[in-house]
Amino acid sequence: MRSLRLVVVVVGLALAGLSAAPASADPPTTHEVIYTRPSGFWTSTRPAVGGAYRWRLLGVGVLLATVTGLGMLRLVRRANAERAAAAKAPANPAPVASATR
Repeated sequence: MRSLRLVVVVVGLALAGLSAAPASADPPTTHEVIYTRPSGFWTSTRPAVGGAYRWRLLGVGVLLATVTGLGMLRLVRRANAERAAAAKAPANPAPVASATR
């Protein structure tokens, strides 16, 4: 069974190596800049005048990083509190008598 698996892996790798063509695409040397359409983050290659999106995007990034950091801080504090509570709990608690008898 192990040798069959090895043969399948070797044959698969050999076929993948034979069928893989070398990458021959050249990156573009220039980019088209369109000046006739309005500037937009996803809609145009026209540069934003004065970095119009820079501060808004920076604000979004800072907000996302803050929310993520606060969420992680909350999770770490909760995990530490659970670990401390588990360490303080007795290993074998005494059985509790049932009041339904």
